[in-house]
Amino acid sequence: MTLKEVQALKNWLLVTLLITLLAACGGTSSTQAPPQAETEEEAPAETTGEQAATGDSLAVDPALLSDELYFFNWSDYIDPQILEDFEAEYGVRVVQDLYDSNEAMLPKIRAGNSGYDIVVPSDYAVEVMILEGLLAPLDKVLLPNMQYLNEDLLNMYYDPENTYSVPYFWGTTGIAYNSKFFETPPTTLAAIFEPENLEAIDGRFTVLDDPRETPATALLYLGEDINTTNEDVLQQAEALLTQQKPYVSAYDSANQGLKLATEEIMLAHTYSGSAGQAIVGIDDEPANPNLVYIIPEEGGVIWQDNLAIVADSPNKYTAHVFINYLMRPDVAARNTDYVLYLTPNTAVRDLLAEATIAVFEAGVEPTEEQMQRLQWIERNEQTDTLYTDLWTRVISQ
Repeated sequence: MTLKEVQALKNWLLVTLLITLLAACGGTSSTQAPPQAETEEEAPAETTGEQAATGDSLAVDPALLSDELYFFNWSDYIDPQILEDFEAEYGVRVVQDLYDSNEAMLPKIRAGNSGYDIVVPSDYAVEVMILEGLLAPLDKVLLPNMQYLNEDLLNMYYDPENTYSVPYFWGTTGIAYNSKFFETPPTTLAAIFEPENLEAIDGRFTVLDDPRETPATALLYLGEDINTTNEDVLQQAEALLTQQKPYVSAYDSANQGLKLATEEIMLAHTYSGSAGQAIVGIDDEPANPNLVYIIPEEGGVIWQDNLAIVADSPNKYTAHVFINYLMRPDVAARNTDYVLYLTPNTAVRDLLAEATIAVFEAGVEPTEEQMQRLQWIERNEQTDTLYTDLWTRVISQ
């Protein structure tokens, strides 16, 4: 049946229904319309594999789009080609600024009138921003591509109904090392805390510049909860980090992948995706197949970064369109191939490059057993103060 025939049939059914209703009303001047029944015709059509990959079920109104969109994002966290493609498709230029920690992003948004429309806060930072009124509620009618997101990664503790955020990428924090420099592969956090092991690295070692992630490694090594507020335990963690500091060449959250790939460093406390980027190379940066990423025996951190709209954004409609675009399976697959973090999008696995899947299976994607050894960073006012003060003391020494 052609589209015109379908429309003609719909019109005939509508006329028939109206005649029936008028007869039933018997000329009554005011009636309450019955609830509209859901029919198979009204239900969303099942998409084919090709439609799921490239289709975008949001009917975008060009008149509502802004000329520019301001995106505050982590370093190396989106394929630049995607920004160009979005502009080509919608006529919106995406201006991107970068940050390297939630703690660097938050003050700029708190100050108000930041000019940013979209931010990418991690799990606990979403909770902070919700409590402080820094995020705008999402209009899920404008986000139909949420249908592709893994339900296990929705409704998390920090945003129970995804009122303010949708998952962007997730991953872990562990250790990356260059196998050609280690006769015995490191498997525990002793590799980054025991002086004899650090001396062998000869200063070619970096640690994340992060007031929650880095103390978390010390707490894991001590066998403690990474969200503890026990001040005696935190003093032990601070002492351990202070002891480690002379061996650290840099506290660095932005350039570890490149340093690993070029062998400027041989070991790093790093994010899973940064290790993946160093293994296969991104843009013009070199690849280094000698690199290995592990979750230490003591455990690691699991996290999820999210797309959210700033409360005072003047371009909320355009922000929704961009977020929905990033969740489109073909776009999400290309983005995953670039950033090499784990995607929450369930429709992209078959679209990923073989090299991406190989990196995931080589250790970037945690096994079920490793998942049991991972902890989420959580926050409250007490942890905010305790961990920020601890980290300030460590890096200022």
